[in-house]
Amino acid sequence: MIERARETAPSEPGVYKMPCGECVVDFFITAEGEERWLVAGDGHSYTRESVVVARHGDHPWVRLYSLADAAAEIARLAALGERDLDRVVEDLIESIDDREVESIVRERAGMREVPLADVADLFGVELSDERDPAPDA
Repeated sequence: MIERARETAPSEPGVYKMPCGECVVDFFITAEGEERWLVAGDGHSYTRESVVVARHGDHPWVRLYSLADAAAEIARLAALGERDLDRVVEDLIESIDDREVESIVRERAGMREVPLADVADLFGVELSDERDPAPDA
């Protein structure tokens, strides 16, 4: 499995999702011509050999967008729709916001059906039938 991961590791610099399916790595070449691999959330810089040995799995490497890729895509969308860059970026932000809201709505869809007493029990809160009177001033 490790040998297969070594053979299939990317050769073009970029940002990739790793074979473990969870980690993201930024693969780049230094000014001295050395390969470096930075794993998100990990402060170490790795070589091809060390990252392949330590971070392998059953998933294929997946190239993710770099900032240059994203800028090129935004420019392409602007030219395609004959719109200015600001409007394209605003549309993308709205689209992302809409997807996040939809995700939250799906996650919380069944929450209305949970009785308040069950939620209170879950968090160790006692519910009382009466409200405490306002403190005297």
